[in-house]
Amino acid sequence: MNLPASWMTDTVDANGIELQYYRTGDGPPLVMAHGFSDNGRCWTPLAADLADDYDLVMYDARGHGHSDAPETDYAIEDRVADLVGLMDALSLVDPILLGHSMGGSTVAWTAALHPDLPRALVLEDPAGMYGDPETGPDERARMVRENVQDLATQSVEELASEYSDRDPELARRLAVADTECRPQIAEIAREGYPELGDAFAEITCPTLVLKADADPQTRATDLDIADALDSGRLVHVPGAGHCIFRDQYDAAYAELRTFLKDV
Repeated sequence: MNLPASWMTDTVDANGIELQYYRTGDGPPLVMAHGFSDNGRCWTPLAADLADDYDLVMYDARGHGHSDAPETDYAIEDRVADLVGLMDALSLVDPILLGHSMGGSTVAWTAALHPDLPRALVLEDPAGMYGDPETGPDERARMVRENVQDLATQSVEELASEYSDRDPELARRLAVADTECRPQIAEIAREGYPELGDAFAEITCPTLVLKADADPQTRATDLDIADALDSGRLVHVPGAGHCIFRDQYDAAYAELRTFLKDV
């Protein structure tokens, strides 16, 4: 596990499991929650640009990276309790929470259920904007388990070749993250993601939602959902797919820095 020289890593006991986390930088705390099948180390490019101004904490979600992978308890309430437990264990006060996809859902519901906890939120194409897909829970879980089993048969080099459109160092980090996924993450797919509109109605802190580029109808739907935020802004990043900071880094980073300077 190769880490940037300025990073440290350790574990905490949170919500009855052991979570691996990585920490770097100096300033107010900013906690980063990765997406499904990634791990905390996948934040390396963005962390390099934020570390001069923030105390960054990146963690491996349950079933990912080097964190524990219990057989059960992968619902949103469990993932929220993991994050809250991590922040309590590290005595983080007034943190900014940033999450991608699955991690975006986690930090959004953390803010909804614990409105006095975060200073601000940044959601990168968060999961749950449109409810669950048509595929049923058992089928979703089966597909993920089969995919994890397939990943286990491939080398890091083979997996990295699937990310040939990315920087080689990032491609390798993504490939390593794939190999570290445990079959238990299928339970996340089984549970699905609660609709974020319900969470948005309970969030009181400033919130930036960065969304993938989309057709006009989807853009209008996204903006309607984001209207439930008390103090929120939703931005569709031109040319970006689901991984916005990987697809259109400069545009996404400019939106992020503009938001952060005011919170």
